[in-house]
Amino acid sequence: MSSGLRNQVLLNHLQKIQEVIGNDTSDKSNEQESRKANLTNTLHSDKTEAELFTIPKQSMFTHTHSEFCIKWDQFFTEKRFVQLPQRNHNFNYYYSLPDNCQNEKAIPIFVFHHGAGSSGLTFASLCKELYERLDSKCGCFTFDARGHGETVLCDISNSINNSYYRNAFVDDFVAFINYIFDNYLVHLPLEKVSIILVGHSLGGSICTFALDKLRYDVTRHILGIAMFDIVEEAAIQALQRVQSFLFSTPNTFGSYQEAINWHVNNGLSRLRSSAEISIPALFKKLEDGSVVRKTDLRMFSRYWDTWFIGLSHQFVTAPKCKLLILAGNDNLDKELIIGQMQGKYQLVVFQDSGHFIQEDCPMKCALTLIDFWKRNDNKNVVIKTNWGKN
Repeated sequence: MSSGLRNQVLLNHLQKIQEVIGNDTSDKSNEQESRKANLTNTLHSDKTEAELFTIPKQSMFTHTHSEFCIKWDQFFTEKRFVQLPQRNHNFNYYYSLPDNCQNEKAIPIFVFHHGAGSSGLTFASLCKELYERLDSKCGCFTFDARGHGETVLCDISNSINNSYYRNAFVDDFVAFINYIFDNYLVHLPLEKVSIILVGHSLGGSICTFALDKLRYDVTRHILGIAMFDIVEEAAIQALQRVQSFLFSTPNTFGSYQEAINWHVNNGLSRLRSSAEISIPALFKKLEDGSVVRKTDLRMFSRYWDTWFIGLSHQFVTAPKCKLLILAGNDNLDKELIIGQMQGKYQLVVFQDSGHFIQEDCPMKCALTLIDFWKRNDNKNVVIKTNWGKN
């Protein structure tokens, strides 16, 4: 058929697809223009008509139902619960283990900690990117911290282990790292294992302060720490304004899809494919079909002032390789500026991301983490020499 007619047929077909998918009306016009632009660019490629008419499987699966569809098993191989010793919680965690690593010189293991009000699934898209780009020759572990996600308190009367001070989160994380080391990593060739702790926001603080509390046999395998979008001074200032933000943020929505749409439309999630796995994990369904937020950050207000104090100094002086990824134009505080000038850590800035870097830019985060691992893991270095040869 002629090029003009072919283009019109494809655009008509696109319109029908949108009607079936049912895009959110509030941003339908913008998405439609974007789809048309993408399709127009595709028309100039060498793809066949059959390829052009193919609808991505994930798009059809995600949007043909009003109810949320994407599940954790599209991102991880296992989901389990564990009661860690003396932690008074039953922790929900997700993981994917490395595969076929016999011929690998080094095996990176990424252990993640999410921020306040989030869940382990905030790293789902990032973990999938890491696992695919490293050809399944890496490990990824993420869990729901106390008061978040599907993790539940065991003994309500035990107030000693029912607080939200930073130390409580840190001790949980240390126990979790020890657990995965003893139950999963010991079955790998340990001489090849390099562990990278990755934390977003509050999770970055927890990863940094956990380092000093780890057992020696675990610490010797820690390659480094990566913090996502957290600066001590900026975080402390933000806590002074967080109450007004929380009061303007809805805790209840009519459905999971409505919750996803609200977060995307208000810029809290910039990549819908990430929002569709991360946002539903923040809510639980009620009998009437509506969903309510699992974690109300206002109940943590008495603990906020402990979360970030001393973070910059602790991060800069940590005796491991360090990476800080920031979103936009966030300013460094004095300690971080001096540390950056002295080359104490690597700084990367993503201008196209919101606060949830791992959700907004999972591919860029994955590539940055892989580069961080490869450049700092001396097991990847092969030194060739002609010394002693004629």
